Amino acid sequence: MDVRVYRISTCHWCDKVETFLKKHGINYKSMVIDLLDGTEQEKAIAESYHLSKQRSFPVTYIDGTCVIGFHESRLRHLLKLPSQREEQERIKLEDGEIKPGLSSRERDYRETIGKTRDWLMREAKSHGYTINPDKQVVEEILTGLAINEKRYGYKACPCRLATGKYQLDCDIICPCSYCFMDVEKNGRCYCSLFVSDRFVASDPALPQYVPDLRERSETGGSRVAPVAEEVSEVAAGAPAILLKTRIKVIGFMQDIADKNKAREGFLRMTSGLDTQATDVQWNEDTACVSKVINDTKVTIKLRQDQEVYTYQIICTAVNGKLTNGEKLFQRVDVPEHKNKLFECYLIVPGVAYTKEDLQLLLPGQRYMSHVYDKYKVAAGFEVEGTGKDTFVISPDDQMLDKIVEEIITLETNYQLLSVERQRYILAMDKLDILESTIVSKMRIISMNLPKSLPEALKGWLHGLSNNFGEISGIAEESRHRMNDTLLKRDVIRRIFKDWGEGDGGFNYPALSRFFMEKADTLGDQYQRLFIRIDGIRREMADLITMLRTKIDLILQEQSLELQRSVDETTKTQMMMQHTVEGLSVIVLSYYTIHLFGFVFESLEASHVINVSLTTAKAIFVPIAIGISWYLTFRAKKLIKAQSTRKTK
Repeated sequence: MDVRVYRISTCHWCDKVETFLKKHGINYKSMVIDLLDGTEQEKAIAESYHLSKQRSFPVTYIDGTCVIGFHESRLRHLLKLPSQREEQERIKLEDGEIKPGLSSRERDYRETIGKTRDWLMREAKSHGYTINPDKQVVEEILTGLAINEKRYGYKACPCRLATGKYQLDCDIICPCSYCFMDVEKNGRCYCSLFVSDRFVASDPALPQYVPDLRERSETGGSRVAPVAEEVSEVAAGAPAILLKTRIKVIGFMQDIADKNKAREGFLRMTSGLDTQATDVQWNEDTACVSKVINDTKVTIKLRQDQEVYTYQIICTAVNGKLTNGEKLFQRVDVPEHKNKLFECYLIVPGVAYTKEDLQLLLPGQRYMSHVYDKYKVAAGFEVEGTGKDTFVISPDDQMLDKIVEEIITLETNYQLLSVERQRYILAMDKLDILESTIVSKMRIISMNLPKSLPEALKGWLHGLSNNFGEISGIAEESRHRMNDTLLKRDVIRRIFKDWGEGDGGFNYPALSRFFMEKADTLGDQYQRLFIRIDGIRREMADLITMLRTKIDLILQEQSLELQRSVDETTKTQMMMQHTVEGLSVIVLSYYTIHLFGFVFESLEASHVINVSLTTAKAIFVPIAIGISWYLTFRAKKLIKAQSTRKTK
């Protein structure tokens, strides 16, 4: 038996589910979503949302059926446990039982829990609420609220998955926005912290499970609601009306890593009919095998495409008799694994059916359409997101195969749209986190831009460029997902167009109303997502351009400053060079005059010249300066010429 519990660490109802399973020796797998990280958390959230279509907990998966909350009677029914009278009892966890994130931290939160208890009394008094008289339940809820307050800074509902962003979680801050309606209608809020007098008096008319109004409000309708016990049991069991044909269809997502899984599962199913592998008719993407068992022809079909493969178990009455088909379904060993997408039933009654027959055959919400001018197709859709939908088709053989294939195509594409919606929600969550980071950065940049240094500007530019790339990645992936969504929507639209859908009678809404709601809504949501992404990208592009311009201006200013500094240095060097050259001329002239002074002195002593030594030196001064300048000029020219040759 495949039993999985998707939970969060602060939820006391999650603890009760695990306690119930452990008490009855049920093996199960527990996934504490808020304590997981990265891709593991994303995967767990996607799986949980696919099963329950909501983000409140616990979500218990039992062999293809989803139970939301601690719904003891449903758990007992699905686990085939002996039925007991509903009792109110305090559940105390035994040593070693799993209570992730709570038991090891209670001492750390003792002071916060005390403050939260005082807060609870004030809130109950101010709102006129009654606190649950079960002190154990209240303590568990207060512990969850204390943990969330320390985590996020506000008292987020401990039974719902919070994002950590106040704007997104403001409706689930205790007491939540749905508390008053829940207490008024169901006798208690979603967590059972606040209750009504009817609850305290143990009114048996109150429901055992409180549906999450938050999820229903997001779609404007009753998307998630509890299935009535008796209806659920009728749907799970054999129909009371004998049938001409009953078909069970199970769809799985294709496993890219294991291409042979579909065929292996098909052969495993056919083994229950005692058929041989040689009896199977194999085609490229389909397979089929048939056998007559007790006036019922049992046919098992496999159909594959790129995304999904489906098994069809078809029980058709022969020899003019009618069939039930349930026992034959149980005889076939249908594979179970995590890639299961949906399970549905298609029924062809032996005679024309009445509205009372449909109420018995169809669980949940009922729809009906007139197709191809003369055939009626009715459908009942499970409202807890189990995917076990039921279709009733008029008893006519002429178009049966075509209508069956079209219904399977509708169901397949509708369930694939549910997967696309999960991906859309994950994309929105990623965008929310990224946008929060970007807004924080942009605020810091705006405050510090005028006085920032180039190094800081470059760091901001690098960070924003990376974030811009991440947003572009989300946009590209979402655009791809939107194209897939539109293709699936067009497939659904084309089928209803071919049907020429008309009023089916019995005052039920048309099938297209159910199928098209999700397709059209999801397409519009993607369009709004792209508008939001484009707005963020424009703001980022403007800021990135501003940063680049600021950096370029600073670098240009630095370059000009450096150029001015070089020019000043060059001028100083030229002045120093000219000064040195002048001093060189003076020094050379001084030594030349003194050198020739010795010559003049000798000539005067020899009476060669009759001019005094002083007069001769004075006359020679201009000549000495000219000689010194010429020698300096020649030396400078020779040095320059030599430098030029070395450069070449």
